[in-house]
Amino acid sequence: MIKLACNYSTELMELIQLEQVIVDWIKLSRWDVYNQEVQHARPIRPVLLHTLPTAAQADLPELNWNRINEALQECKSPHIAIHLTGRHRFWPEQEPNRVQLKERLMKGISYCKEQLDVELLIENIPYYQNSDVYRTVTDPEFITELCEEADVGLLLDTAHARIAAWHRGESAYDYIDKLPLERVQEIHVCGPEYNEEEGLVDRHLEMSEQDYQLLAYTLEKTSPQFLTLEYGGTGSKMEWRTDKETIKRQLQRLVKLLDS
Repeated sequence: MIKLACNYSTELMELIQLEQVIVDWIKLSRWDVYNQEVQHARPIRPVLLHTLPTAAQADLPELNWNRINEALQECKSPHIAIHLTGRHRFWPEQEPNRVQLKERLMKGISYCKEQLDVELLIENIPYYQNSDVYRTVTDPEFITELCEEADVGLLLDTAHARIAAWHRGESAYDYIDKLPLERVQEIHVCGPEYNEEEGLVDRHLEMSEQDYQLLAYTLEKTSPQFLTLEYGGTGSKMEWRTDKETIKRQLQRLVKLLDS
């Protein structure tokens, strides 16, 4: 049975305490306030920890892996994901080719996998034509190769998939079909935003009908352990898009979708 999770927020905690929403897990994604937030979340629900940086970073050995593993145990999180990000700033001197991108990302994925006491997943990322993300890292075939060769699962973010497909000029459904769906262990959902200047962008807004339809399609083709709503959060970056009624409306819709 798929477990339903949601981003931690004060509003979510109030809804849970009032028994107005059903949620099995709470997701924490801010390492800077982890110690405070886990004290509120963990007594209420088990916690999915989502705080690792990106696979292409050169400073991964500098992370406090002992503390990360302690936090994972404290949360009871069965896995943790790393973003499959390949950005221009990670190669400041020369643009990498596909082989170099793959080598760097494989190195980061393998290193993280070795340090962790739980399973590592990799998460697909959005791609923008005018951003510093290399298109190659959003190729479904590239993602499949990394999953298979590193032997890791996939955290499939449907909003990221919609955005990447839009900017690549592809159907989101065709794009998702090409991903290693048999390796999906968690699905992230939220609503992207469309604007005239940038097109479809990642904003973690309320899900639209398009998002629910794409999720229903994805659930038919995958067997994830978790479905996580990434709407809402804490801090100045997320508080302006953390409305209690919006959280409630989406979680209730997701429960019905999972039940069906």
